[in-house]
Amino acid sequence: MIPTPEQNPWGTPGSGGNAFLQSNKPLIADLALAALKERGEVKKKKLCPQFRTDRSLCLMTKKNPLRRVCICIVDARPFEYFILATILCNCLALAFNHPYPGEDSNAVNQVLEKIELAFVIIFTTESALKIIAYGFVLHQDAYLRNFWNVLDFSIVLIGLSSKALENMNIDVKALRAFRVLRPLRLLSGLPSLQVVLNSIITAMVPLLHIALLVIFVIIVYAIVGLELFQSKLHLTCYKNSTHKIPEMMPNPRPCTFETSSMGFKCSELGPDYFCADMYGKEGERYTGPEGGIVSFDNFLYSMLTVFVCITMEGWTSTGYYVSDAIGSWWPWIYFVTLILLGSFFVMNLVLGVLSGEFSKEKEKIDRTLLFRKERQEKREQQDYLGYKEWIELAEELSDSEGDDKESQDIESVGGGDGLIEEEPEMHVEEVVKTHCHSTLRRLRKFRKRTRRAVIAFINSRQCFALVIILVFLNTVVLTTEHHNQPEWLDEFQDFANVVFVTLFTMEMVIKMGASGFSDYISKLFNRFDFFVVIFSILELVFVKSGLLNPMGVSVLRCARLLRIFKLTQYWESLRSLVGKLLKSVRSVASLLLLLSIFILICSLLGMQLFGGRFNFIAHEKPRANFDGILQAMLTVFQILTGEDWNEVMYHGMRAYENSPWYGVVVIYFIFLFICGNYILLNVFLAIAVDNLNEDEDEEDEGNGDAQKKQNDTPELTETVEQTAPPPEQPENELTSVMKIKQYERTDNEDQTYEEMFAEDEDVEEEGGLNGKDGDDQKDMSPQDSRTMPPHSAFFIFADTNKFRIFCHNVVCFSHFGNIVLVCILVSSILLAAEDPLHANSPRNRILNMFDYFFTSVFTVEITLKMISYGFVLHEGAFCRSVFNLLDLIVVCVALVSFVLQNQTISAVKILRVLRVLRPLRAINRAKGLKHVVQCMIIAIKSIGNIVLVTFLLEFMFAVIGVQLFKGKFYSCTDISKHVEEDCKGQFIEYKDMSLEDPILSEREWKNSDFNFDNVPNALLTLFAVSTFEGWPSLLYRSIDSNAEDHGPITNYRPIVAFFYITFIILIPFFMINIFVGFVIVTFQKEGEAEYKNCELNKNQRKCIEYALKARPRRRYIPKGHLQFKIWSVVVSKRFEILIFIFIFINTVALMLKYDKQGKLEARILDSFNYFFTAVFTVEFILRLSAFSFRHYFSDIWNVIDFVLVLGSYIDIIVTQSDISQVKFSVNFFRLFRVMRLIKLLSKEESIRQLLWTFIKSIQALPYVALLIAMIFFIYAVIGMQLFGQISIEENPLEEEEWPTLHRNNNFQNFFYALLVLFRCATGESWQDIMMACREGQKCSKDSDETEVNGCGSKLAYAYFISFHAISAFLVINLFVAVIMDNFDYLTRDWSILGPHHLDEFIAKWADYDPEAKGRVRHLDVVTMLGKISPPLGFGSMCPHTRACHKLVRMNMPLNSDGTVFFNATLFALVRRNLKIKIPGAEIGEKEKSLDQLNEELRIVIKRIWKRTSPKLLDQIIPPKGMFYLFI
Repeated sequence: MIPTPEQNPWGTPGSGGNAFLQSNKPLIADLALAALKERGEVKKKKLCPQFRTDRSLCLMTKKNPLRRVCICIVDARPFEYFILATILCNCLALAFNHPYPGEDSNAVNQVLEKIELAFVIIFTTESALKIIAYGFVLHQDAYLRNFWNVLDFSIVLIGLSSKALENMNIDVKALRAFRVLRPLRLLSGLPSLQVVLNSIITAMVPLLHIALLVIFVIIVYAIVGLELFQSKLHLTCYKNSTHKIPEMMPNPRPCTFETSSMGFKCSELGPDYFCADMYGKEGERYTGPEGGIVSFDNFLYSMLTVFVCITMEGWTSTGYYVSDAIGSWWPWIYFVTLILLGSFFVMNLVLGVLSGEFSKEKEKIDRTLLFRKERQEKREQQDYLGYKEWIELAEELSDSEGDDKESQDIESVGGGDGLIEEEPEMHVEEVVKTHCHSTLRRLRKFRKRTRRAVIAFINSRQCFALVIILVFLNTVVLTTEHHNQPEWLDEFQDFANVVFVTLFTMEMVIKMGASGFSDYISKLFNRFDFFVVIFSILELVFVKSGLLNPMGVSVLRCARLLRIFKLTQYWESLRSLVGKLLKSVRSVASLLLLLSIFILICSLLGMQLFGGRFNFIAHEKPRANFDGILQAMLTVFQILTGEDWNEVMYHGMRAYENSPWYGVVVIYFIFLFICGNYILLNVFLAIAVDNLNEDEDEEDEGNGDAQKKQNDTPELTETVEQTAPPPEQPENELTSVMKIKQYERTDNEDQTYEEMFAEDEDVEEEGGLNGKDGDDQKDMSPQDSRTMPPHSAFFIFADTNKFRIFCHNVVCFSHFGNIVLVCILVSSILLAAEDPLHANSPRNRILNMFDYFFTSVFTVEITLKMISYGFVLHEGAFCRSVFNLLDLIVVCVALVSFVLQNQTISAVKILRVLRVLRPLRAINRAKGLKHVVQCMIIAIKSIGNIVLVTFLLEFMFAVIGVQLFKGKFYSCTDISKHVEEDCKGQFIEYKDMSLEDPILSEREWKNSDFNFDNVPNALLTLFAVSTFEGWPSLLYRSIDSNAEDHGPITNYRPIVAFFYITFIILIPFFMINIFVGFVIVTFQKEGEAEYKNCELNKNQRKCIEYALKARPRRRYIPKGHLQFKIWSVVVSKRFEILIFIFIFINTVALMLKYDKQGKLEARILDSFNYFFTAVFTVEFILRLSAFSFRHYFSDIWNVIDFVLVLGSYIDIIVTQSDISQVKFSVNFFRLFRVMRLIKLLSKEESIRQLLWTFIKSIQALPYVALLIAMIFFIYAVIGMQLFGQISIEENPLEEEEWPTLHRNNNFQNFFYALLVLFRCATGESWQDIMMACREGQKCSKDSDETEVNGCGSKLAYAYFISFHAISAFLVINLFVAVIMDNFDYLTRDWSILGPHHLDEFIAKWADYDPEAKGRVRHLDVVTMLGKISPPLGFGSMCPHTRACHKLVRMNMPLNSDGTVFFNATLFALVRRNLKIKIPGAEIGEKEKSLDQLNEELRIVIKRIWKRTSPKLLDQIIPPKGMFYLFI
């Protein structure tokens, strides 16, 4: 059958299809690209005209036999496979090379060195063949014109060089290290990595800008640290001994001279100890923490310390060291701001850039695939048309033969009747056959009916429920497994296992029999079931026959838990989520391959650098080392996750302590951390965000045009119909120029520009874009209404009762709510002021009296409201609101706690903290905070499914972990004892591995705090691992695990590392990044939800808002002759450059300070300080003279300059007068001079845009910060109540490390509680703090608790896990969302106008309007726009006539004096550039006149920006009734 045109499978040729193909733009673009390519090829040919492109090495043409052979070999597919196989073998050879200390080696290494020669020969031969085949370098497509070939050639050269130099007694270890780059060649042969690699490579340019910002932040903080903390960490305690030389304390740590309680004082150790820095004195000087690596002694060490803090690893220990040495609270300002600015903000820009670049690269590839697909469809369309014509022609030819065919058909039909008549004559045998066939037919029918019934039952909800119940029961049975379980439970679990295997096998067989094997296997879940059942049967067979250990295979039972995902069959949202996850897996697979190659290369390089070098005399060999390929890969993977990466770097630095390679070590680790943690791992999140965004777009498109039609606001069209006149013929430009009416001049000249166009304050806020005002919305909400509900309250007070009316009037009194809010705020602050140690202290008694008062106020408030609105039974009653219920519960709990003063229910008082949640009622008054809270609530709702999936996966890993590790984490403090029975008595251990210092210790049999003894413990352990905290120690404990109730054996089961790596890749890398992606996408989606029905897109709205709110900038030009000359010098480019040079030299001078510097060097640096102070004083005087006092201090930069100059003089005075009482040097005022580097950066266009957006993002963050502050406040107060009495005693002489809770890390006051929570939010060993706050901890001596070990709380787990989940996973990610929202321009096409372009207009306008009157001659506008680069301006290359023509098309209102307004000009530029409501911009707007479009745009602006001044609106978009002179 020939398809009709309507049935055309490829669509009609004239309509449909892709608009991309139908327009001629792609053809023009293709022609342009082809022309550019041809021009480029011509240029390349002209580079070396004397060399012919068809000759290789200037000798061999393509017909040369040798070259032809080489081309055949090189282009052959087997040769490519052979080279790839050789690279893989070379990787294996490098991996098997085991490094040893010094020059030691073994037989395997020597054999591998000989094999290395074979690899060198193979790769050299390959390079030679390719050079002969393609040519060397001089022409297009030559060998060295390809990046990968350059890499290959370099590696071959290095390999040949190292082999040649081996016999010349030259150390070639450095050259050999380059062999590890060979695996990079795998990348060129794997096209699936194209998207990931290209997105990372294209992101390098914007990443470079961010890197400059990061380096700037690090330099500023490094110099500040150098000034404030230099040499401070060398202070430690010394003991006065009988000898002249004092002895250093056993476990040295920084100390302070101060008497503050915050510092570590030597008097705590004993009366003989004193705090000193022994530089220049007799005695050993304390090198500082981590052997002097963590210090601020010079600029480089300071930069390294700051960088480590920015990575959020080890920043708290550095802060504790500095706090102990300084003895004050202010160093925490330094560290907390560093984390907020460096870690939370600047480093998250990397994520924003990578996400944008990945989506751009993916979109580019998708576009290419779409273009190819459409082109193929077009070809098929042409083929179809040709085929159709041919068929039609064939039909015409066959018509002539139709009559003959019909007669033949009639004859054949007649013959058929004869056959039918003969049919009844049958033999006996045939009758028997017929009976057999009928019986078989009946059996077939019965089988079909049975099959249909079975299939119907299988597909029914009852069967599904039955299977889910079985899966649930199987899960429960697996969950019951735990350490030291009774024998009957073992037997029951084995029996249950057999039963479940039998049932699931029956289910599989029934399904297979009903639907057939091929249909059964076609479904993904059925395939999964099939393999699970087969493995379960094999497990039973092997275990029963004794072939395998039951523990090893029982892990396969846990795979059955994945059957629970069958829920997706009836759970729509969960099914779509699983679909998204599977879709993301495809993108992640190529990234994992890239990650594996990266880990392999870095591991091989680490083995070359550090193999056999982590052997230290004073310390045990660290487990994270590079002494073998598997161990090296584990160490690199640990660094990628960021956990304790700084410790590994410190070990590496110690290994090269007195070597010139010391700096290379730091570069290796920093490169590994940045590329792995900040770039590769952020691509995981970029993929997640991109896939989620893509799905959201598809869903929006899927909703169809019907929804779009419904969403069109009828009010808009009605208003346009009312205001718009009957359609007229569109006027051309000449007639529009002739529309003239004199613009009436008013008394506006006496007013400032701000006064003329002030925002309309009388306009009430309206509800979004829906057109409903706030009052209507208030009437919808019973609690906010001013009317009393028409029902009786408590069955006593009718709505006419005078007392109830009085109560209602009090509640509705305008100041009543404000008074209650003030009471809430004050009572919350007083809660933070409580003393957790002494419940009956005088301070607490006073606070308790205040508590009585505030509770009375809240009780009166609630009573009045309940009488006014009623209790609960009717609509609009008090308890119908969630916030009112919260208030009621809080007040009731407070009243109960006052009535029952017994300490046994003191926990009831903690619930009073919920009172601080009541300010949430004020959220409606702050639009930004409301938006953030809405995003939080919607994000929590939308992530329910992802939380469920993550929990199921984590639960499965927990059950597997119980099977693998239950009861195996026990150990004895004496590592030589492996069983609990032997772990008794005492043993000798040696401190710092020194035989001179033996210590007698008690043997103890301990279990790890985090273990897999049962499923709840396993879930807790895996949650800690998913936050990347403490997982390396758990990994090595698992590797050493032996048997149940046995101690560890080093590296007993290295294979279990696969369990942790799989878990980390699946949960933290993938699932939690999807989780974060949900939060980010939800935030972005909710940000746009308010403007869902708006015709303007986000960029258009931002640009219009900027144009409406922008004001001209005043530029001061002095009138006096001398002042004008000074002013012209000060504002000149040369003066700016000179000052910038001085700033730069001053910054370098600040970097030159270092520990142990001599007096001469100190004097030189002081002289520099005096010189620069004089220079900046002269600059200050010149600027003050040029700008006058008022105009000078109106600029923030000038204010900073003045403060810096003043601070420098104070610093000089203090230094010269040698005032000893000063707490710290005020020379940190000088450090603000470094902030002038921002001025240097601002001269570069892209960096200036980065800083501009940085400030815009900070403006968007206060609401997020306010929400975080509220969460921190609540948790800090609860933490003080729960954990404030835990002991923080230390024993510095015996303990090498701090206890988990100590003087700087505790809940004994509000400040420290906030610090602990901030530490937990950054993830710094939060799990150790949680364990230290459990029930049964030692109490502080000062506390009221009578029991010695009665402190801590059972709620510690819930407290810390909930806080970490809320802060780290949810709230902190709002920072990321805000950044990605504001910094999207970094990866956007710069040819599209955005708000970041518009600041240039204000700067240029000030040149023509220095008084900021807001008016400029229209002729000057052409010149000004010529100086502004596109897309905003016309650019210097635009011809004058073309510029005038563009200006005419902008239709700007012109005043009678020939001037144009500032906002009108900017708005016209934005409108024309972004094609906002201009004739012909869109298909639907071609028929509309300019007046109609103006009216529509006026309505849109009134709806979105309600406070816009009517004068300003009339100025930028003149209404229909008014006539203006247009340009």
